[in-house]
Amino acid sequence: MSPFPLVLGVDGGGTSTVAWLAGVEGAILGRGTAGPSNAKAIGTDRAREALGGAIAQARADAGLGAAPIEVACLGLAGFDRPDDRALLASWCIEDGWANRLVPANDGDLVLAAGTEDGFGIALIAGTGSIAVGRTPEGRSSRSGGWGPLIGDEGSAYAVALAGLRLVARRFDGRSQKPQQDRLTESLCRELGASTPREIVTALYGPKWDRARIAGLARWVVEASESDQAVLEFILRPAAEELVSMVDSVRSGIGWDDAEGVDPPPLAMAGGFLLGADRLQAMVRAMLGTRIGPVGMVAEPVLGAVILARRAMR
Repeated sequence: MSPFPLVLGVDGGGTSTVAWLAGVEGAILGRGTAGPSNAKAIGTDRAREALGGAIAQARADAGLGAAPIEVACLGLAGFDRPDDRALLASWCIEDGWANRLVPANDGDLVLAAGTEDGFGIALIAGTGSIAVGRTPEGRSSRSGGWGPLIGDEGSAYAVALAGLRLVARRFDGRSQKPQQDRLTESLCRELGASTPREIVTALYGPKWDRARIAGLARWVVEASESDQAVLEFILRPAAEELVSMVDSVRSGIGWDDAEGVDPPPLAMAGGFLLGADRLQAMVRAMLGTRIGPVGMVAEPVLGAVILARRAMR
């Protein structure tokens, strides 16, 4: 059993769940991973199972057995409304995850890990997309995070679907096809389809869930390097949607209202956004001087640990 208080940080989204166990100071003691835990996408039962699995793995990795965890910060996509957080608190008690829960959304984690003081704007584009902002005075705002049916613009899932739609239109003759159609070649290959007509059979099968479809976005981004239509009609609009979210949050928190105030720092996160250099560059160029320093957050779970440690102090 650990002789000192422990904190737990969890980052859960539409693709994976990561849990880190740590002391109030010092190094990370244990790490655990599991599948997606966005309850809006996979249901509450599977989300709870993923969270419990990642936390159990972090405990085992730390070799601390049943040592009590004082504070857990769970930063989860799809769990930032009051009824969601009440459900999360009940799981925390029933499953013995920690004595005290600090609920957060995935944007809070990115702000904590990617800005100097935890204030500014966080932009996340992974399987889904969202922007959140917070000021030192306590004002907060969010934009996006509406899920795949009515939102998630600029996300990997949205970009992948746009790419698949363009492949279908080109095959039908509704859109002009370049001489070398890397987009069609790549997406057919990844779907195991010899022709675009076979995409339907693969795509609507049980293996191709939302997270796996989102994984196709990398090939859309790659095709944009030589395919002007992909660049102009898929990647650029995706960047514009992400910029729109940032601008909406910036306005919502009133960061620029006071004269002489520096523009807010921006923290970027999400496997899709961090892995797509061209998309990143477009977003930064479009935002220009409306934002300050830009930080990249490869491990948002670190933000959960930081927030749990702050709560302990």
